[in-house]
Amino acid sequence: MKIFYRAMAVAASALLIQGCGEVQMGADPAVFKAVDALYTAVSLREPDRVDHCMASLTTLRDSAALDREPFDALDRIASEARSGSWESAQSRLARFMRGQTRGR
Repeated sequence: MKIFYRAMAVAASALLIQGCGEVQMGADPAVFKAVDALYTAVSLREPDRVDHCMASLTTLRDSAALDREPFDALDRIASEARSGSWESAQSRLARFMRGQTRGR
């Protein structure tokens, strides 16, 4: 039983170190730049910029630089912003960005 608890503690530590939960957008610099631009657009509460950023992210998804799962997460955040929940969208996007690990 003692070994079981140690194994659980090690597994929990590994999840904390990895930043469990956030989908990974990969290491492509163009994707990081586009997500950073989206954060700026959401922060400034500018729907036209949000649309422009999502168009760039769509192109990156279509070219396989960005996987569908992180794209979908970003699209949901952009939709939330466009609906007027700017602060919530900004918080979610910041959390998404903090959860990223370069090279994954």
